[in-house]
Amino acid sequence: MIEVQNLSISFGSHLVISEISFSLDRGSDMIILGHHGAGKTSILNWIFGQVKGSGKLIVDHIKISNPTPKKLLKRGVCFVPEQGCVFPDLTVRENLLFSKALVNSDDPIPTNEGLFKNLYHLIDTKAYSLSGGQTRMLSILMGIVRNPKYLFLDEPFAGLSKDSIDIFMRQLKVLKSRNVGVIITGEFDNIQHSEFTKVLEL
Repeated sequence: MIEVQNLSISFGSHLVISEISFSLDRGSDMIILGHHGAGKTSILNWIFGQVKGSGKLIVDHIKISNPTPKKLLKRGVCFVPEQGCVFPDLTVRENLLFSKALVNSDDPIPTNEGLFKNLYHLIDTKAYSLSGGQTRMLSILMGIVRNPKYLFLDEPFAGLSKDSIDIFMRQLKVLKSRNVGVIITGEFDNIQHSEFTKVLEL
């Protein structure tokens, strides 16, 4: 389980997040909903040590002090930021292989599953040639191939078509069936949030 306890975040004198607590079990999902500027990304950035704040982060009963993406990845916690983590001069395959190497994974790249199937025909295409939606899909896949216990996705639906969002939702069910806990952020009108196990509205 991942737990965030009594989180508050301020930027100068502006209080963005006030005393928020939530938890997520493996094999479950949660969406953090809010309008632009509500603090959704700030919560994820705090978890991964990118912004300052007060609160406690607990991963599988262990309190994490001074978290960093590298430290959390070692505990099976992966973050895909809204701007993604794609290397434009590498092919789709090379981006995925690089991401797998970060966790020393030798599992084969899936070819016939969800978002992988949707992008696999471009496997040897340079990432700079991809559309915005395809680049977004690739960044999500780069998180998935790290075989995380917990996967955090910031605005994963940005730039995706309705068909791609439907494919993502099916991929989400696959991840949950593999005991992965998934937390995403989103706008109120981007997705049917009733499809998620937990909803946190900011």
